[in-house]
Amino acid sequence: MRIEEILAGFDGRGRASFLIGAFQALDPQVITAIAYECGYDLQATEAPSRSSVRLTYVRNDSPPARRRAWQTQERLRAGGPLLPVWEVPGPQPGSVWPVTAVAMASTRQRVAAYEASGAKGPAVGFALLGLGCFVLAWVVRGTPGPALGMGVLGVLLGAVAALTPRWAKRWYERNRQLVRIYDRQRSGTVAPPSPPPTLARGRDGRTDGAGADAG
Repeated sequence: MRIEEILAGFDGRGRASFLIGAFQALDPQVITAIAYECGYDLQATEAPSRSSVRLTYVRNDSPPARRRAWQTQERLRAGGPLLPVWEVPGPQPGSVWPVTAVAMASTRQRVAAYEASGAKGPAVGFALLGLGCFVLAWVVRGTPGPALGMGVLGVLLGAVAALTPRWAKRWYERNRQLVRIYDRQRSGTVAPPSPPPTLARGRDGRTDGAGADAG
């Protein structure tokens, strides 16, 4: 799938979907990054088969998204890059970090995943591993060396399970702020254009919402 084919999918309709096969050398994050530049948000990720993934995007009609899509069109008309590199404040005062659109698309998805489910999954996983170590330590209690090793490992895993929510919270706050700064830079100060018209309407006059399939 070429970049031109991806751009053709984000033609202003309410929905766009892309089917990626196992033998296509294309990172789904690239499509998500292009979608963001064109004013679309990732709605769903499905696996129709073991060797394919379907990504579904919906058009975002908020003023920042429309402004961003308009700026992308103007940048492309001027011969600029589709996915530019932006700079965000670094950890040291006055320092900046280069951030790519693809990396930010991945960060945005992980932030959204944390907001949806938090850090319960990893914390529970570490806790179960620690419990398993304690069970093994009890099973081999007759051999002091392995039993002690399993017990120490269980304690370490329990500590990691207890600290995981705190670490994840710090990671989330830091990356959420990074996403906000990036979005503010991408929105700019230019007045957004009107939402693009939809291409099809139902009999009752409401938007059809059907989109393009590119795969």
